[in-house]
Amino acid sequence: MEPKCVKLVPALILCLLLFLPISVCAQAAPYLIPQTVYVGDWGVLVVPLGVGVGTFQSTAVPQPSIEEPQPDSKDLVIHRVSLERAGDTARLLVEFTAYRPGSHELPAISVSGFSDFDALTITVASILDADGSSPSSMALSEPADPLLAPGTMTLIYGSVTATIFALILGIGLRLFWRSGFKNLRRSLLRLFLTAKINVIIVSLRKRLDSGAENGGAVLDTLAREFRRFLTKWTGTDCLAMSAGEFARLDLGTGELSPLAESALAVQLASMFREWDALRFNDEGVSALSVRAALDDVRRFVSALRIVRTPSANGDERLSGTVSRHF
Repeated sequence: MEPKCVKLVPALILCLLLFLPISVCAQAAPYLIPQTVYVGDWGVLVVPLGVGVGTFQSTAVPQPSIEEPQPDSKDLVIHRVSLERAGDTARLLVEFTAYRPGSHELPAISVSGFSDFDALTITVASILDADGSSPSSMALSEPADPLLAPGTMTLIYGSVTATIFALILGIGLRLFWRSGFKNLRRSLLRLFLTAKINVIIVSLRKRLDSGAENGGAVLDTLAREFRRFLTKWTGTDCLAMSAGEFARLDLGTGELSPLAESALAVQLASMFREWDALRFNDEGVSALSVRAALDDVRRFVSALRIVRTPSANGDERLSGTVSRHF
């Protein structure tokens, strides 16, 4: 007597043979590529068929077709429907573009050797609400803050600070140019003139001592250079002035009292009168007189820079010895 389990083996084999085609022909769930398709994007609906390649009669893959013509719609456009081999199986590809969010039902698609596909739907998402009825759903978000490079704010505030500082500095320099710089420039100019006339005096004394020039020529050169010195010192043309006109010359020392400055101008006129008398006499100009004239000029230039000093009785007087004329 055979065991009971041995009798059940043929029944099990029969069940496997009956249900195997059903499991092979079963289809997996369709899916989208990409998983979320937005309005206006190109999407692909993939329908796995679960059928081996061996079921096709030839190497050519049958092409699917849409049984009903696609309606003229602006909401959904089907670009292509194709059947593609994927390893040992096949899959149906539907390429589309949707211009309205929500659910869309595809028209029936037929493939040779398969049942019709008449219940395929796709869902299209949107960055706005699906119905678009809410006014707030149609409003865009506020503009984002601009992207700033590192150190941008430091550069902006630094530029503003530098501009303000430059304006203040410019105003200060302008005021200083009108007052302080003018005085500074005049002081530097007079230092240069003093040094230059002293160099000329030393040079003329050497010429006189060496006998390179006679006394008359040295005195003429001294008078000409001294007039140039006074012209640049006072700002008045002294080259063609007579000896008497020097008594009314404004020396513009800025450090001497009007009385002391007037005394210097009178003594200056006396110097030029004496030089004129030496040059135009019949006896000629002696070397001794020229040396005295050189000393007079040196002392006069020094006197121009002597500050005023109050005397014991309250009057202002010049500090220092000037010359035999002073």
